[in-house]
Amino acid sequence: MNFIFLQAEAAAAEAPMAGGSAWGQILWIVAIIAVFYFFMIRPQNKQRQKLAEERNNMKVGDSVVTASGVYGKIDGINTVTDAKGKTQVESFIIKLKPDYTTRIVVYKDCVNKDISSLGQ
Repeated sequence: MNFIFLQAEAAAAEAPMAGGSAWGQILWIVAIIAVFYFFMIRPQNKQRQKLAEERNNMKVGDSVVTASGVYGKIDGINTVTDAKGKTQVESFIIKLKPDYTTRIVVYKDCVNKDISSLGQ
């Protein structure tokens, strides 16, 4: 009996050393969150801001590709004025390739890329 009791005491004495301190665990969690922020969240936010800026700078005559893969040229821009008096783009009127006679209205977030610089 004493032998089993001594083994249990020895195991209990070693347990706190194996677990580490609470501050060490918190430090690891904070480090993991920081890595996720700097390598995943921050670059994605920068990319989203860049895309929003590109959409706001698009003008009539630019060649674009929509999220669904439709190619065309911007024929018109529908804008809305917000409560502060700032004009914001709401949607684009796009003439479709190949003959540029068909027109569709596309919400601004569906336009992915300005391909005017590619010589289209």
